[in-house]
Parts: sequence; C-alpha cells; structure tokens
Amino acid sequence: MTTPDKIRSFALVGHGHAGKTSLADALARTTGLNTRLGAVLDHSSLFDTEPEEQKRQGSITSAFLTCQYDGYRVHVADTPGDSNFLHDSELVLQAMDGAILVVSGVDGVEVNTERMNQAAQRMHIPRAVFVNKMDRERADATAAVADLAEALGCRPVVLQLPIGSEDGFRGVVDLINHTAYVYEDDGGIGKEVPIPPELAGAVQEATDAMTEAVAETDDALIEKYLDEGELSPEDVRLGLNRGILSGDIVPVLFGSAIKNIGVDRLLWFARALPSPTERTAPESHTEDLEPVALSGDPDAPFAALCFKTVIDPFSGAISMFRVFSGTADSSIHPNNARSGKDERFGHLFFMTGKEHATTDSVVPGDIFGVAKLKGTRTGDTLSTWTGGLTITGFQPPPPMISYVVKPRSRGDEDKVKNALEKTILEDPGLHQGFDEVTKEIVLSGMGQQHIALTCDRMERKYHVSVDLGMPTIPYRETIQGTADVRYRHKKQSGGAGQFGEVAIRVEPNPGGGFEFVNKTVGGVIPHTLIPSVEKGVRRKLDEGILAGFPVIDLRVTLYDGKTHPVDSKDIAFQIAGRQAVKQAVLKARPVLLEPIYSIEVVAPEESVGDIMGDLNSRRGRIQNMDTKGRNSVIKALVPLAEILTYAPDLKSMTGGKGNYTMRLSSYEAVPASMLAKTIEDVKRLRDEEE
Repeated sequence: MTTPDKIRSFALVGHGHAGKTSLADALARTTGLNTRLGAVLDHSSLFDTEPEEQKRQGSITSAFLTCQYDGYRVHVADTPGDSNFLHDSELVLQAMDGAILVVSGVDGVEVNTERMNQAAQRMHIPRAVFVNKMDRERADATAAVADLAEALGCRPVVLQLPIGSEDGFRGVVDLINHTAYVYEDDGGIGKEVPIPPELAGAVQEATDAMTEAVAETDDALIEKYLDEGELSPEDVRLGLNRGILSGDIVPVLFGSAIKNIGVDRLLWFARALPSPTERTAPESHTEDLEPVALSGDPDAPFAALCFKTVIDPFSGAISMFRVFSGTADSSIHPNNARSGKDERFGHLFFMTGKEHATTDSVVPGDIFGVAKLKGTRTGDTLSTWTGGLTITGFQPPPPMISYVVKPRSRGDEDKVKNALEKTILEDPGLHQGFDEVTKEIVLSGMGQQHIALTCDRMERKYHVSVDLGMPTIPYRETIQGTADVRYRHKKQSGGAGQFGEVAIRVEPNPGGGFEFVNKTVGGVIPHTLIPSVEKGVRRKLDEGILAGFPVIDLRVTLYDGKTHPVDSKDIAFQIAGRQAVKQAVLKARPVLLEPIYSIEVVAPEESVGDIMGDLNSRRGRIQNMDTKGRNSVIKALVPLAEILTYAPDLKSMTGGKGNYTMRLSSYEAVPASMLAKTIEDVKRLRDEEE
C-alpha cells in the first residue's frame, strides 16, 4: 500500500489558454496513462471532453489524473483558467498540496494567473511555475521570469534553463543535478546529454543564484554556503523543500506541453512539493466546536473533504474527496457532519479524465472518487471521528450576475428547476432563485458565459430548453429624509367591518437595514396587533414603493394609532401598515440605489485609450491605471447596469486580448437626471416580460 510520504498532489492553475490541459495530456502520455499525446485542438484530449469545452477549446470544469512516477503516486488536477469558472479552480485547489502556475512563455503572467496565485497564498498552498510554450515564436524565458517577480510579487528561483529557443527549443538543463535533457519524440522521456558549451556561462550564473536563494532558507545552509562556497545537490533539495513549504521560494521550470518537453522533469520536481504529512491541514472542529489538528496520520480516524461533485451519465453523481486523516476502504461507513447520517462508500476509484481506476484503499493525501452517495454534496466532511468532524472548506464567491430563465415549452417549469438543482450540485458557483413578484426562475452565476454554457449543458444533459431574459439588475430603494404619516383603513361595505389606524415615522438607517420600533403607549393599539402592523410594513417594503425593488436601510417607528372594539383585526392593521409606510416613504425623498462594481481591466497598452473612453461613456469612474508586465491595468467603478454586456465589447476593442474581473463595491443613488428614465425602463421591461 502506498504510504502518505510517497503521495504528491498538485493543481495546474493559471490563465486560460496557457496550456494547462495540454500539460495534463502530456503528463498522461509520459506516465503511460495514454499511448498517444492527446491534444485540445483535435478533440483527442483526455480532459476537455465536454462538448462545450471542445467547442470553445478551453476548460469549464476541473478534471483529474492519478499516475505513478518513480515510486510516487501523483494526483494532478487540470483546472479552468477562464474568470467565469475560477471558483471551480479554487474549490479544487484547496484539496491539493501544491499549485503549479502554468504561464505562457509568450504572454507572461496574465490576470487569472495572478488571481490563482493569490488564492494559493490565501490557502497556504506551496507554488511553483511551469513556463509553457517555450517552442513558440517570441517565447522569452528571461522576460517570463522577470514578469513573475513583478506580477506575482514573489521570489522566482530558476531550477532549469531552456536548451534552444522558439522552433529550436529541444530540452532543458537541470541546475540541481547539472544534467541536460533533450527530447526526440512525444514520449516525454528526456535523454541525458552533456550541457551545451554555449550555455556554460548562463548555467553557472543561474546555479549560483539558485544556490544562494536556497541557502537563505536555513541558517545551517547559509553557514555551509559561506564556508564552502557551494552546496551539494542533497543540500539544495533540502533547502528547496523548506523554501517551497514556507512560500519563500517559487521554483521555475520550462517546457512545452504540446511537444512533451520538460514534462518528465516536472514530475521529478514534484517530489520537492510537501507530502500530506508536512502540510498543515485546513481548520477542523468537532460538533462541539472543539478544534482538531489533522496531521495526515494514516492510523488516525478517517476524515475527508468532498471538494467537488461530478455528474457522470453512467455513474451518476461522483463525489470527489481529499483524505486528510486515516485510511478507508470499501467497507467503511463514515458520518456526514452536515446531515448527521452515515454514508456507505462501496467502490473507491482514482480518476483520469472520464476513466476510473478502482483502488482497494486510500490514505492521507489521496484524491479519490465515490459514486452515488445518498446525501453528500460539495463542501461536506465525511469522517469516523468520535463527536463528528467538520473540515472548513472554501466557499465560492457570491454570484456576479443574474438572468431570468424561461422554459421554451409551457409547463416545463418543474423540469427546469430539477435540471438546475442537478447542475448546481456539480457547480456551486451557480445559484437558483425564484422571484416572488414576477413568479420567474432566476439563475445567478459568475458571468454571461457561465450562465449561457450552463443552459447549453442543461439542454444536452437533461433535455430541457430555456431562454434567458434580460439580466436582473438588483436595484434597491431607500430614503434620504424623514416623514410622519397617519393612515386610517376603514371598510364598512357589507359583512364584517375592518378598522385600523396607525401613525408612523420613517427615517434613514444607513447600513442598519430595516428596523421596526414600537413606541405606542397606553394600549392605543393592542399588543396582539402590533405584529400585524410590522407584517404589513415589511411586505410593502419588500415589494418596493418607488420602482418595485426592496426598500433598505430605514427605521419605521409606530408611535400612535386607534382601534375599533369590533372591527379592528389582523388584516385591517396589515393594510394600514402597508399604506402608511407607502405614503411615508414617498414623502421622505426616496431614491433608487444601483449596484456599483469595481472592475479591473487588463489589456494591451494600445487599447487603453479606447477602454478608458468606453468606461467613461458607461458612467465609470477611473480609479487607477498601472502597467503589469506587457499589459496595462485599468481599475474603475462602474454601475452594473452599464456593464452587463461588457465582455463582447471588450473583446471587440482589444481583438480578444483583453480580460476583466469585477466584484460588487457598493450601492449608490441613481443620478437624479436618470431616475425617471430608469424607473420607466424597469417598468417597461416588466411589462414586456409579462
């Protein structure tokens, strides 16, 4: 049985089209999992197998491979690099003991590489860099390393030098072992050759820089280096391991995934990543919130985190786990900390693309799958710990944009809801809601492309067709002034009468949400009817008053009222509360609030003028402009209503080279000059939807 010290795991992370999937295919070829080198372009990849991925030639969900190399079991995750799907990459990253940042030797560090680097730092996951595409025109090793230091704010330590450049790239020099490797076919196994004489000077300079960086990770190594002027390969490996684990060192390797050059050296290097027993596990606690330190001990009680769910057309829901403690086999019945119920594992397996390789048991550090668990979902902890155990997992960020989802066939609402529930099980970055006002299904996600691809997958997998309505702008309403209103509701037209009179005051409550205060005295309104007033007020504020959006951040004080000995009842005071708060809000200088997003645009310098002009035309406020590597970075605050269709516009302005990220910054009042038109547009869209 493989022991934890012989297990390594890492995620391939970085910007889209940097070559992560091609690198995963090269790893599969090098380790014999595939007899040919899979390729994204001809749809022969083991990992981009979804039709949507093949169409766009880019990953939209993570895929896995488990291989054997030089006595080690290596788990690898190929993650998406598109900003619409980075939440999936982060969910997977938390389960790994290392992050390999895949960087294009042509384009350098791009925006989503920076985001994943930051995610790895937040999770305290050791990092290394694989500079890919060294066979491409304009590939530049020196520029790529300089870009790493500037863009990632790290200390890149070069462990290799490329042999040849562009079309002539044919191998690498290993600085630790002072050995050169060249590659003659796509099998991925380098042939040892003497170091080319023309590289002797560069090799010596790079070796000195590497040795100095490694020595600085340990006082004893510094002393030895100062005394002897060099370190042995074993000393370098020791210092390298420590530096990688602490994050002080970010090693850099070079290669070409599509030519399978340098990939075997990446596998050899993976041994320098920490084992499951060397890394600190995520925070964990018992049912009584007592903290538990998981040490990666195979003899301890079993504990594993479900970090991803994959829906397979044949196997059903596959739960992917990372083992943090203990050992498990098919006979185990671990407890789900969230539901409190036991699960039965059955067959355990490792995944390579869509293929399953059954395993008898798993130990700390293993990444494995189990099919058809009854009640387990992404984020759950399964364990045999007495008192239960919960491992704190990564929570996806809140959705950035929402669309109305309308079934194309009348009566398919339930089918759409069921399909969405299954899709969300696989992708926690999605959120399904229901608009109580319009009675419509609302789908929220990370971007336009995320939502559109989700609908495509639903149609293919679950045979439900939907149309997307205009994105829902989550406007809010509030007040800027104070107002008092007395309102009497009286109904005496046949049957039982209704009577309720209330006097309320409304005033701003910035940042405090809604607050209802009862200041009536002397029983002018019986205490049993006070909740009726509050219920009527709340319902009217939720419906909206100015434009049909929830009213926020105000205090409503009930200070007087009158009752009738027979006709005062719950419904009368609900109606009185509704009408009173409506009149009061309209008197208290109401405003419509719109969501303002912080947007960061990364694009070539030649596009900056067009981008800034475009952002200004969208009522954007430029906050900062900087240079990062070969690109310019523009930061601005822009109303969400102005950037709903920003992705295709940015692509047009930059020839497809621009990218952006955005997050909710604040809510601000719609300008007075636009208020009437905005309300009119909102009402018109609602009428069209109806």
